[in-house]
Amino acid sequence: MADLVEMQLVSDAAAVPAPDMLLVGPKGAVHTDIVKVTTEGELKRGTLLMLLTGGYAPGTKAGLSTAENFAILADDVTIGADEYAEVAAYFEGDFNEDAIILPWVGESDDRSEELEAAREPLRKAKIFLRKTHD
Repeated sequence: MADLVEMQLVSDAAAVPAPDMLLVGPKGAVHTDIVKVTTEGELKRGTLLMLLTGGYAPGTKAGLSTAENFAILADDVTIGADEYAEVAAYFEGDFNEDAIILPWVGESDDRSEELEAAREPLRKAKIFLRKTHD
């Protein structure tokens, strides 16, 4: 007699993360893909990335006018020294401006001023920053 085969149709190995309101609007993210991130350290979901030679890295204020492309990090990632990570990123869509992480903005900086400076270059890349209401 043959052994029975057991199928597991539902997996409880992973949990769905709580909503973080990064994606907003009727369309949310329009285009998502995997990117190579080359910067050492811990990056959080919502971090603005810019395309450099060899891969994506956290955005900079100077990069707003010089970067070839922008993306928003879709997952948290930790990258070790002399390593890189392939991680999901959003390339187009509507994003909550309060959930976007601008890596160059410190606690003493005027975040609203920096968001305004980033708004037009990101809009040209089809990344729209939207104000949300709680």
